[in-house]
Amino acid sequence: MIIGHHSEKKARRLHERAWEDTRKSIEEDKKSQYYKERAESVENSKVIYNDDPNAIEKLKDKLEYLEKQKELIKADEDHTSWQLQNIGARIRETKRRIARLEKLDEIEFKDIEFTGGKAIHNKEINRIQLIFDDIPDEEVRTALKARGFHWSRKEGAWQREFNENTIKVTNILIKDVLNKEQSQEDEEEFE
Repeated sequence: MIIGHHSEKKARRLHERAWEDTRKSIEEDKKSQYYKERAESVENSKVIYNDDPNAIEKLKDKLEYLEKQKELIKADEDHTSWQLQNIGARIRETKRRIARLEKLDEIEFKDIEFTGGKAIHNKEINRIQLIFDDIPDEEVRTALKARGFHWSRKEGAWQREFNENTIKVTNILIKDVLNKEQSQEDEEEFE
């Protein structure tokens, strides 16, 4: 490019456009790399969800792996104290999760019939489900939502993850809200 030449403006615009295209290309490459890494992390995710039917087995495998890692860290003369503390905490938490899930596995939840429906434990998806004969009124739906139940169109039921707290909430809900209408009708009948 010759300064002052009649082609200088055109050459500068071409030069700027080339740099802008290069910058955009670099940004797109970075974005592409970011999404590629995100996809790989999802595929390689080792997250173990409590409602996974094989969660206990997976957690026991994880515990075995962590115990081996702890031994490797101990064998390394250059290990730091935080490495042992970190792996120890992960081991303790994994053991606690296994204990909680095994305890949940032993809990029996018998189906409960209430006015206009029933409560069941769907073991396949690890949920307590409330199945109504008809669509519950607005007051009941509000009470269900307030207590952590969600409507599942796929299951055709109001449901919540199975655990000890859900059992307590379900029993209270049935006693105080769902069977309340029946007791009010009974009282009106005797008057």
